[in-house]
Amino acid sequence: MRLPTWQRDSAARVITFSCLYLLAHFQLLVQTAHADTTLHEDHNHHRLLHLLDHSDAHQGLELNQRNYEPHFAGLDRGIIGRAPQDATTLANNAPQPTDIDQDDIQFWMFPQSISQGPFGQPFDPPLPLNLSAITPTCLEKDLISLAQNQTRNQTDPANSRNIYLTLSTCDQPITTAADQTNGPPPLEVYVSWTTSNQQPDKGRSDKVLEMDEGYGNLILRGVTGDIWIGVRAPTASGFDGGYNYELAVSIDAPYATYFEGDTTSILDTQITSLDTDMNSSILGTGDITSDVSVFDTWMRMQPPPFNVYVNNQADPGLLGLTKSICGLRKHAQVNESEKSMVRIGGQPSQHFYVGDLKQNTTYDAILTLEHPSGNSTIGGGGSVWRATQFTTKADNNCKIIYNLSFCTDVAYAVPSSPDSTDDMTYLNVTYDEHVRNAYENFDKSLQQIPCDTTPSAQYSLARTCSDCANAYKAWLCAVSIPRCADNSSPKEKKHLVPRNDTTSRNKDIVVNKIKPGPYKEMLPCKDLCYHLMQNCPAALGFACPLEGRGLDDSYGHFKKGDQEWFCNWPGGPKLWNGAGSRVIGWGMMALVLAAAVYVS
Repeated sequence: MRLPTWQRDSAARVITFSCLYLLAHFQLLVQTAHADTTLHEDHNHHRLLHLLDHSDAHQGLELNQRNYEPHFAGLDRGIIGRAPQDATTLANNAPQPTDIDQDDIQFWMFPQSISQGPFGQPFDPPLPLNLSAITPTCLEKDLISLAQNQTRNQTDPANSRNIYLTLSTCDQPITTAADQTNGPPPLEVYVSWTTSNQQPDKGRSDKVLEMDEGYGNLILRGVTGDIWIGVRAPTASGFDGGYNYELAVSIDAPYATYFEGDTTSILDTQITSLDTDMNSSILGTGDITSDVSVFDTWMRMQPPPFNVYVNNQADPGLLGLTKSICGLRKHAQVNESEKSMVRIGGQPSQHFYVGDLKQNTTYDAILTLEHPSGNSTIGGGGSVWRATQFTTKADNNCKIIYNLSFCTDVAYAVPSSPDSTDDMTYLNVTYDEHVRNAYENFDKSLQQIPCDTTPSAQYSLARTCSDCANAYKAWLCAVSIPRCADNSSPKEKKHLVPRNDTTSRNKDIVVNKIKPGPYKEMLPCKDLCYHLMQNCPAALGFACPLEGRGLDDSYGHFKKGDQEWFCNWPGGPKLWNGAGSRVIGWGMMALVLAAAVYVS
């Protein structure tokens, strides 16, 4: 019997669909079998199977999703590039220490809601400064700048604030070469405020933050929207490991600060090496403030506010990090010192005694000011000043003394026996007591001068007996406590005079008690003698030897602008007890009827 037409059509459709289904199923089996044979050829095959086996855990994963990072067999990551990352949000004055591998990039965002939000908190307590100082010291100028930063932006409307970006490199790849003289390439920082570019990178940014020695800063003016930042770690050939950094954004002021400092003279720098011996150094800041009203406040600060980091120049660990506080903390060889507040020439200064150094070795010393309040504080990242260099002595005949009770400005190396076990305390007391006893004779003579009398009866309308006493004390300490230099110092250094048992000054102490070996002496500055004559009454009989008639045998010469000491003036030349003092001319000196003040 023949089937009806509609039945014949239905049967044909069923047969056709069945054949197509069997064909598709057969092809799937062939592909699966082939995939199994390529398991060891395609390193991503196990990942695909893993995704299939755990599809429930990856519901909603899309190929264009930001966190998706494709892997393709046979293709290097440098060829296909890295997939973009989500940006991490930054808060005001709140850096986040972050690790980053070489050849990687990380993205950050500083949102408009924060850039136009409340200001940060100034550090507490504030530094004791007179922001209106008429003649601030070099160091004081920098400190005033920091203090002004605390409130600089806080009167600006939200739509015209400055935005401050700072980045400090805390850690970096380590060299694999024994003779490496340069650090790895610096981190690269790219900035965008364009909404369509939320992942700034090399060649596509609105601004680049330049890095130098582990530190970089950038000021954005007139940016009112969101800010995106890309931090890229370059490939560092010849170096192993990655980087670590602190990125901070502030609407108040730079979170971390670097000061280049004044380099015109050893007298004007923010920190200098006062002297060294074979294994230690004494370092000192410049005058911290010129404002007499806050002298005592600075002197009472405990602990003293500044720190110093010291590093052997031959050590590569700090290469490329000398302007970064977090880099100094992690990598400087010496980060501890004996700190003390002192008055040099009457003005506050801070001294650092650094021990356990190597003989005849050159070091970098870096001054910092670090705030204990830290995060969320304006300028909480601290400040770094330009490095200064010093070299320890080669010989063992000199030893540093400082913190003397009478000669308070003395902080330098003095003759010492290389075979003796005498410590610094013994040397301090021996030299200091000798000068104190010698001063008593002068004090008795000064008491014969009518100091507390009517102006018309005083020896000077411009100078007092106190000025004379201070000048004599400075001169006496310098000529009685010789400043010691290596006996092996080059002959070209004419300002250093060879000394031995027969030529040493102050033989009662140096030769009979201390008994040093041969050494060289840096002579006292002749201006000490001139200053003594200028401040004391003629009745005391002080005068200085003349040029060519003993002056050069007894005294050395120092001029403003010198980059090293050529004579000894404890504490450095100052405008003693008020401005306006000057060396009197030789014509005036000729009128002084007195014996010459020789010291040899």
